[in-house]
Amino acid sequence: MTVTLRQIEYALAVDEAGAICAAAKALHVAQPSLSQQISSLERSLGVVLFERTATGTSTTPAGRAFLVEAQQAMQAVERAREVAVRAASSTRKDIIIGANEMTPTLWLAKSVAALRASVPKLAARVVNFADAESLVEAVRSGGIDVGVGPLHASSWRERKHRIGSLALGMAVARGSSPTAPVPAGNLGAQDWVTCPSNAPVLTALRKSIGDTRTDDPSAAHLNAAISYVDAGLGATLVPSGYALPASLDLVTINPPPSVDVYAFALRSTDAVTFNRIAGQITEHHHTSP
Repeated sequence: MTVTLRQIEYALAVDEAGAICAAAKALHVAQPSLSQQISSLERSLGVVLFERTATGTSTTPAGRAFLVEAQQAMQAVERAREVAVRAASSTRKDIIIGANEMTPTLWLAKSVAALRASVPKLAARVVNFADAESLVEAVRSGGIDVGVGPLHASSWRERKHRIGSLALGMAVARGSSPTAPVPAGNLGAQDWVTCPSNAPVLTALRKSIGDTRTDDPSAAHLNAAISYVDAGLGATLVPSGYALPASLDLVTINPPPSVDVYAFALRSTDAVTFNRIAGQITEHHHTSP
């Protein structure tokens, strides 16, 4: 099976536009060419992504499932491009903060805004990573200046600053919510959806209550895991305060599973810049609800 980035881009455009003709116009390509690419993609996948109607197109369930992952794939490619260009550049004009997806967006948004206000010449931006290992590797390779996310302190020997402890809750389908807080010991029969960013803490939680099952549905990233929960496949762990769809509830667990979040960087990273970034993120962690 061969799927190209162009085909993914075209499929996303059709889904957004709701019609092949409108998508072709937005992409500045001929409609027959776009239709041919979508048909070729469907043949490669062996599924129908779009139902053609008199008024446009509608995305099939298989199409919706594919496009959730496809959107993340396109973002990953863009992220890889940025990191590669950054690593190859000899002139560093801005600061790139790499964030594990478990790190609350609010911390980083407020921190970046505060950094830009306090140091007008500092251009800081955030690049997201779906798992801790990819983030660590990006920092180690020099493509990311400062990483922010769960980290085993002993595994990083260079610059690091503990931001604080991040409590996690349980995302479940609305209407199936148990009375909160749920004792952790009552979760032995709970079905779970895992993803790379929450798998370590979920494994630790299950070990603590004697749950040895390993056949969970596995998603590529946290947003996909949440969509699986929305489809009724189980529950997943998310940071407390995480913005969930209206169809889901966030239920607290007692005691709450948690992870230690660090800011970390290479020793070659300017200490003043690193401490400024770490300090801003720590401040906004402690002031966030």
